[in-house]
Amino acid sequence: MVAGERTVTRTAGYTLIELMIVVLIIGVLAAIAIPSFSSYMYMSKTSEATTFLGEIRQRQEAYRAEFGQYCNVSGAASTRHPAGTPTDQGVAWNPAPDAWNQLGARPDSTVRFRYSTVAGAPGTDPSCCGFGSALGYTGTDFWFVSQALGDLDNDDTDVLFESYSEAAGIYVNVAKGWE
Repeated sequence: MVAGERTVTRTAGYTLIELMIVVLIIGVLAAIAIPSFSSYMYMSKTSEATTFLGEIRQRQEAYRAEFGQYCNVSGAASTRHPAGTPTDQGVAWNPAPDAWNQLGARPDSTVRFRYSTVAGAPGTDPSCCGFGSALGYTGTDFWFVSQALGDLDNDDTDVLFESYSEAAGIYVNVAKGWE
């Protein structure tokens, strides 16, 4: 060692720049991953509504095959989450017993949506539920409308899934204050 020369010893560790780069990389990955993850969460929650509306459709068609008309469960909506309650866990299925038991539709576990189904005779007006000629209803046959209403992300904006006797698909729209 030459006189006057200092030896610099480096201790093990990371510099501030290295740590800032790691934080930046994690931030970018999180910014990409969180919206994608949220999308998967919403899709998994909506599968309950589409599956149960499909079951209601099957039960309605079986009911019509046996009794010649669809089962009117009109005033009997199932339990809904109180405002501000997280929907992640669901609530127990608690419909008006007679109407839903007559239809025979029942979910396998707790529910995140409120379900309702209305039916009518030929010539009656199904416009109460937004169902009409645009979806193929001519007024000459029995009809039913099934709905599932829920708040997917606890933002007090409900999403409404609807299934109609005259259409094979399930329609989705965002509504507020549907009761």
